[in-house]
Amino acid sequence: MNKTAPPSTSPALSALLAEVPGVEHVVLCTEGGLVHTLALGADRRQADQLSALGSFLFSGAERIGSLTRYGAVDHLVIRLQRGGSLLVRPVGSLLRVVMLTSADTALPRAAVSLDRLVQELENSLTR
Repeated sequence: MNKTAPPSTSPALSALLAEVPGVEHVVLCTEGGLVHTLALGADRRQADQLSALGSFLFSGAERIGSLTRYGAVDHLVIRLQRGGSLLVRPVGSLLRVVMLTSADTALPRAAVSLDRLVQELENSLTR
């Protein structure tokens, strides 16, 4: 019987959660929406949902870029009516980081931390 191994956990994802107040969840997923890496202690069900939705939304944004003259997507930000936000950034060509924030999160600070995380993950992929 072939069982799929559970996703790994990452201290880098956990550090981002601890560093930025209001970041509720951060997950690394495949472009197909499967969880790749979780923060320590993350809720797996929510990670599955955010991975699938974030990847789907990013894919739609990429399609818009390919249909227009504006090119590739650098990041996707969705502001929700009650103040939360969903941020999605590519990591290389096959992975995505999906971050869910609360209304009281300073989005510029969250974006800078997300950029730093993406850079760190990309550097670890090229080693």
